[in-house]
Amino acid sequence: MALAHAMWVHGHNMQIEYSDRLESVWRAGMYIRVEGKPGLSNWFHFAIPTPVIVNGNRLRADSVMVRFRTGSADAFVKAIHIYDGEKKIAAHDNLRLAPNDWEWPRFDVPRNPKIRWGVGISIGVGFGVETMSHRMEFSSAGCDFLP
Repeated sequence: MALAHAMWVHGHNMQIEYSDRLESVWRAGMYIRVEGKPGLSNWFHFAIPTPVIVNGNRLRADSVMVRFRTGSADAFVKAIHIYDGEKKIAAHDNLRLAPNDWEWPRFDVPRNPKIRWGVGISIGVGFGVETMSHRMEFSSAGCDFLP
């Protein structure tokens, strides 16, 4: 089915759940860069601008994407959770994504629910204990909507 709408937000808008678990945070024109503390985990959040009704039709979530890269295999995305307001509508767990170049994997939303309150993307991340880079950079996140 053809998409009805797509909405994205820039990476420097990312919210950090536990700032004390990071060595540093740098927001720049092109992305947000975080450096995690070894052996810890965290959650990062994106609030996606959400057109819930377009031309009289309530839109449905198709999938979300996050554009990011990491400094090594020891800094990785381990979960992507997708919300409509306070309701979790999808969970992609047991991941270990650590691209060293920009990638934007797509995460489907099963059953394509109608969106009522606004899309949130929560990114579970982990930082290992190796003497490797624990840097992560996020440039954007978005959602594709169906009619």
